[in-house]
Amino acid sequence: MVIKEKINKIKEDFSFFDDWEDKYQYLIDLGKKLPKLDDIYKTEEYRVKGCNSNLWVVSKIKEGKMIFLGSSDSVIVQGLFFLVQFIYNNEQPQTILNEPLDFFNEIGLSSHLGPSRTNGFNSLKKHINQVATELSNI
Repeated sequence: MVIKEKINKIKEDFSFFDDWEDKYQYLIDLGKKLPKLDDIYKTEEYRVKGCNSNLWVVSKIKEGKMIFLGSSDSVIVQGLFFLVQFIYNNEQPQTILNEPLDFFNEIGLSSHLGPSRTNGFNSLKKHINQVATELSNI
């Protein structure tokens, strides 16, 4: 599945919910699907700076494609990371750099997250772009 198809799937999934409580619950449920991140990665080295909640992201490259592992102590942030991982896993670094996560505005998440979670989400996007930039130069 290419990134555009993944984004369209997420848009479609969120369109089934009429109110924000249901969308938040869906986001929380998505976050619960993430595999458990090994505690050895829950260190400052992997923590995304700028999040009020703890968010740890491990970025790897395998056969030219990026793999992201992550965890958060916030169920909402965990769900947001699930969406980012769903879209960007197994994509080339340059593809990630060419596909910003603008669809979050389209499904209304950006306007309903609140300032601290929005800052944290922006920090996650910045972190992923930085890693993708570094790895695209290898």
